[in-house]
Amino acid sequence: MAFLEVKNIKKSFGKTLVLKDISFTLEKGEVLAIIGSSGSGKTTLLRCINFLETPQKGVISVNGNVLFDDADSSKKREAEIRKNRLHFGMVFQQFNLFPQYTVFENLVLAPKLLAKEKIEQNGEFLGAKSYKEAVESIKSYADQLLKNVGLSEKRDEYPCNLSGGQQQRVAIARALALKPDILCFDEPTSALDPELTGEVLHVIKSLKSSESTMIVVTHEISFARDVADKIIFMADGVIEEEGTPQQVIENPQSPRTQAFLSRFNQYSD
Repeated sequence: MAFLEVKNIKKSFGKTLVLKDISFTLEKGEVLAIIGSSGSGKTTLLRCINFLETPQKGVISVNGNVLFDDADSSKKREAEIRKNRLHFGMVFQQFNLFPQYTVFENLVLAPKLLAKEKIEQNGEFLGAKSYKEAVESIKSYADQLLKNVGLSEKRDEYPCNLSGGQQQRVAIARALALKPDILCFDEPTSALDPELTGEVLHVIKSLKSSESTMIVVTHEISFARDVADKIIFMADGVIEEEGTPQQVIENPQSPRTQAFLSRFNQYSD
């Protein structure tokens, strides 16, 4: 059984059908890159997978647990949707850091709120029996994450004092702070100047060695080729082609994939 199973996802906005019967699987520790032109449905698919949008049809399962099934007629409560989102960490294009909090506070805010809720409900959070114990564990993990992304010295800075690349690295650390099953990236370098892109891609590459399961929507074709285990090329709301980087990028079969990659090769020459 695959770690992530996405089956027959359909999503419309009004009369516009954006996702048309999308299905794929992902194994634990794999990296999936989703590529395609603007408007192909990449970001909408990612937002459906992590419950920022609700599909009209389909099934989403993580590690054998069904998180969404359109056959379930009961409307999910907001609390249940929030719980499902905890399986996924999300890194957005525009960082979305809280400007009023320091780097360190950005990392520990959500875990501390969740720890308080969990301990009040069942007396435990990630093995901690008390809120005080949980907070100490959260702080220690946050410091380790900052070290991993090379920003320990920025711990007490505010986001406005960081470069775009540094802010995105903080956003990656924040997404990891809740220890999600799957880490999702939505065009993580699109808001960065070219000279800052490399430092963010380096951090994402380093996560691959830690066996993180990741979905990356990206326009960085060379990065997708070097890091992804599997690539999906989307066009007009469907998966036009799917396979390994060697299959999709080096030897594409679909004329639409070939045309898309030829434009990339033209601009990269």
